[in-house]
Amino acid sequence: MKLNEEIQELINTMVTSHEKAEYYREPVIGYASAEDELYNQLDDIIGNPQIHPTQMLKGAKTVIVVFLPYSKLIYDDMNNGKLTSSMYSDAYMVTNDLLDQIAESAADLLRKKGYQAVTEPPTENFDHVTKTAKWGHKSNAVIAGIGTIGLNHLLITGKGCMGRANSFVTDAKLPVTPRTEHEYCLYYQSGKCKACVKRCPSGAICSDGTIDKFRCDSYLEGKNISDWQQGCPQCQLGPCAMKGF
Repeated sequence: MKLNEEIQELINTMVTSHEKAEYYREPVIGYASAEDELYNQLDDIIGNPQIHPTQMLKGAKTVIVVFLPYSKLIYDDMNNGKLTSSMYSDAYMVTNDLLDQIAESAADLLRKKGYQAVTEPPTENFDHVTKTAKWGHKSNAVIAGIGTIGLNHLLITGKGCMGRANSFVTDAKLPVTPRTEHEYCLYYQSGKCKACVKRCPSGAICSDGTIDKFRCDSYLEGKNISDWQQGCPQCQLGPCAMKGF
């Protein structure tokens, strides 16, 4: 079995055998070359300095990206006419932990094969003052060809935007996932969808493609949601929730 197939089998097994496997659909896994030219352009594209994969790991060859799409069970509970969902909050915490475990387990597999690997947490890896990150899992996912960034500023894959992603670096050279020019966001395809703009309770998502991170954060940190609520699921619940277009 090829190394990328071993990694995929490991990840699939960890998801299907998880105690809350009903939260997920089949993982989306992508591989980006650490030498991809887009990594040299991210500072300008994103607007703040980004860490190059070779700064994460000397001799880096591949960035591995894992996206765990949520199941219809989560979608139905989120799409309940309310702003909050206890199941979504639980899934948020459980998924962050699972993504951490996946990255560490895959890194251990790579190390046993004689390679190096460096992991990053799936969340809380950003500056809480500027609301910016130097290592973007969504950016890695786009470079790895598994999705595009929608008007909601979320990663939209062929299995939608409802889910969470993580990425890590290795010096193993793995087959790169082909990147296409296909756009998964319905609005950027046809201009006919602004569901995320309409659903955002804070008004942070704008039709011109910008997002006010501070407005969003103020809503999340304010009294608009309960203490138990992890994040706000509303921008994920448009037509792209369960599929990309």
